[in-house]
Amino acid sequence: MSIYQVGPFQLNDERLSLTSGEESVPLGPKVVETLLVLVEHAGDVLSKEALLDRIWPEGFVEEANLSQNVYVLRKAFRRYGSADPIETVPRCGYRFTAPVRKLAQLSRAPQRAGSQLRRRIGAAISGAGFIAASLVLVASYGVGQRTAVPPRLSESGARLYLIGRYYWNLRTPEGVQRSVGYFQRVIDTDPYSSLGYAALADANVTIGDYCYGTHRPAVYFARAREFANKALALDPNSADAHAALGFIALRSKNMPGAVAELQRAISLDPSYAPAHEWYGIALLGRGRFSEGLRQLKLAADLDPLSVATTAWLGSAAYVSRRYADAIAYSRQALELSPQRTDALVTLGQAYEAQGNTARAIAAFKRYGAVGSFDRPEAAALLAHAYAIERRMPQARAQLSYARANASEVNPTDLAAAAQAVGDRSVALDFLRRVRSHGSAVENAAASKQKSHSLPD
Repeated sequence: MSIYQVGPFQLNDERLSLTSGEESVPLGPKVVETLLVLVEHAGDVLSKEALLDRIWPEGFVEEANLSQNVYVLRKAFRRYGSADPIETVPRCGYRFTAPVRKLAQLSRAPQRAGSQLRRRIGAAISGAGFIAASLVLVASYGVGQRTAVPPRLSESGARLYLIGRYYWNLRTPEGVQRSVGYFQRVIDTDPYSSLGYAALADANVTIGDYCYGTHRPAVYFARAREFANKALALDPNSADAHAALGFIALRSKNMPGAVAELQRAISLDPSYAPAHEWYGIALLGRGRFSEGLRQLKLAADLDPLSVATTAWLGSAAYVSRRYADAIAYSRQALELSPQRTDALVTLGQAYEAQGNTARAIAAFKRYGAVGSFDRPEAAALLAHAYAIERRMPQARAQLSYARANASEVNPTDLAAAAQAVGDRSVALDFLRRVRSHGSAVENAAASKQKSHSLPD
């Protein structure tokens, strides 16, 4: 066993752990293993192929996983006050440039079961980004931070579960659909475990929340409730299932029910990141911004690669008028998911609030290019930005398009655009609709949660 001093960190190659002083740095095993390989070859250029072969010998991986791991490591070093030690060598790979000092090299004692399991977990999952999913599997075997959830998953079920959680965490249409298939296979493999049913509840919650399905969101929320209740029938203390019910209540505007379920989930399992994320959103909806932001930051610490959490941090910072933070969080979310629409909206609005309308316009154009459903909302935002720059012909053209598709546009944004262009009567008309449209926090997520005309 070797222990390396790397900047402010100590890296243990046997445990695949990273610490700073007495504090454990919350990173997934594959992320730590990426650092270990770079540290072992400090100063050398390692090709992406060599890194992929070493870190994912099972071969089930995409190059994007390696890029995500490097991103998380860079973020960790910055968080602890160190310069970025990983150099990207174009068309080659990566090189670790910081000094490395070996503190200890100990003889290897027989591995404890927990250490062996961590290595099996690292080899099993193809998507290193989903930290919370790793914690779920560790818990199901009685090891790690999460509370044990009986009955245990089989080895095959555990691997399927982790892969499904990875795809679910991407929050893309393709990723969520893939996760459904994996979670169904978990149920087939381990029908008496609550984990597969709770995971299917999460997947259906996401399909409804993001309007990814072919039916109205209510259909998927109803399915999610059924799966969550099946999970609770198998395990009344399933934090995942209580969290899913909490988010369903939140989307139904049942705030007391949402808070109760999400607090229950957190009390059952304080390390379950989605519960903290959704509780943070609920607190924002109640106007408790500092508490909501604290919950979102905790969720991000537990799961650094959660695009949804990072995007919500950006929205919360914008609503709190912390525009520099809103830009930083939104850019982080976009690094992981370049077409994340709510992050693009927040980025543009924060730039506009800072007076940087050129960058705001660029962000809104990117948003409008994502898909035809996003174009009308982007037009309203562009109309406002163009009007600020006194580019009135462009502003009026964008406002005309937004008004022609008003059912797809946030009334608040239409009113603001009309006011900026000088059409005050139009602005007043749309302001009358704002009362029924929702709170500022709900408006921040409007680009993600549009309800189009879908069949029942």
